[in-house]
Amino acid sequence: MNPKTTLITVIIVIAVVAVAVSALILTGILFPPLAEVHRYSFEEGMEGWAAAGLDLEHDGGTIQWSIERSQERATEGDTSLKFFMDNVNDAGKIWIERGFAVESGRTYSVSVRYAFASADFGSFNLWTIIAGAMPTKPETRDDLQPAFQDDTGNGMDSDSGYLWLEKTYGFNVNPGSDGMLWVIIGVWGTWETPRAYFIDDVEVTIRPA
Repeated sequence: MNPKTTLITVIIVIAVVAVAVSALILTGILFPPLAEVHRYSFEEGMEGWAAAGLDLEHDGGTIQWSIERSQERATEGDTSLKFFMDNVNDAGKIWIERGFAVESGRTYSVSVRYAFASADFGSFNLWTIIAGAMPTKPETRDDLQPAFQDDTGNGMDSDSGYLWLEKTYGFNVNPGSDGMLWVIIGVWGTWETPRAYFIDDVEVTIRPA
């Protein structure tokens, strides 16, 4: 083969390979986008999470509720978060929320995994778990709607005390124009009774979708 022809062929092959590799990189096939993994065990405080609530009014006042660090039980270290609410108005919703800075203008896949301790048994009078990822802090019931998940039952048919369960939820989120997305974890009181739950070992994984 003519040396000049051979050189041209090599150049063409290199160019084609370079284009193919570039396309694979751009589409994330060759080098998938790196995931950010954030873990929280609440041993050193709230670790950037803040307590929030909605629909807590009753008889001109506010129902009793709290989200505090507790050493009553834990799965990671000695401390968890205790969620307490005396749900006399049959409507209270309490949660923790935390913002995460990302790049605006793109979609993110968010995985939320945590340990959840519940003493609720059977299938009657269970509350509803709140877990979600969204572009802004929730301010209304409509904002919370996508975060209503499964019930708070621990899977037992009779009273067995508190049992730890692993909860995992996935979401696709377009962050707000400020480049923030918000993760929330909590409970919605769907029965008029006081109850407490515990959350520990929270892991939030964020990667470009």
